[in-house]
Amino acid sequence: MRLLNVKKLMTNLRGQVSRVRPNNQRVSEWVDNYLNDCALHGREVMILTQWCISKDLETRWWATSERFFEPTKRERQIFAKELPSVLEMFDQVGLRVSWWLTFNRSYLDSGRIGPDIERAYKEMVKSLAKPMEGDGRVILLDWEDEVLRKRPEPTAEDLSQLVPTKALEAELGRHGDWVRNEARLTQTEGEIRRDALFQIACEAEEGKLLLGPDSPLGRDFIIIPLEMPERYDFFTLLAPNFKERIVAALHLYPWRTE
Repeated sequence: MRLLNVKKLMTNLRGQVSRVRPNNQRVSEWVDNYLNDCALHGREVMILTQWCISKDLETRWWATSERFFEPTKRERQIFAKELPSVLEMFDQVGLRVSWWLTFNRSYLDSGRIGPDIERAYKEMVKSLAKPMEGDGRVILLDWEDEVLRKRPEPTAEDLSQLVPTKALEAELGRHGDWVRNEARLTQTEGEIRRDALFQIACEAEEGKLLLGPDSPLGRDFIIIPLEMPERYDFFTLLAPNFKERIVAALHLYPWRTE
């Protein structure tokens, strides 16, 4: 039986999701059940948001002669308006929250940026988030250095039979466009395919880890993404129900300038 405060929260969350993007991924019933369970047993709600350390940041860095990061309008809005608004929804119904915001590097060497640029960007984001960290509900962490304590590794399993042909073709096309038009790298079709398959394998392994018994977030959590929910498709290869945890309540790609 759904608690009234959870029903109210879910109505507000679904309304926020629909405002963020037309045809956004719908919030699944799994989220209703998880939040209801947290309310019934007095447990805090675990939230994960992964903040991409994007190759695009190099362009922003070199565009300023002073070599610093000026926050984008959306980066400011995330911390000044959107994230506080979602937290307020939980406050209004008496649910405690632990919201992990993790800085995630690319799985690929070709997608990684220099350490000085990365450090400067993280410092800028942390300065925006500082007013929200005081009560301990929002926690900024480096995914590799502080959570995993190692670089992500692909699964040892052969996933070739699990990836639908159309999904693989779409990912090869997306990654090829990124290589040529955004990263401006010189790679052969074979190298593009190799890197795309490596990334798919890493995403599958991450999905398995997050839903497994050794998950750093514990038994259950919801995901509030900053990328299209479709970017989590390959997380489902070894964790089929992964995407049912998604609540796409924030505007996407705040680090982009376009």
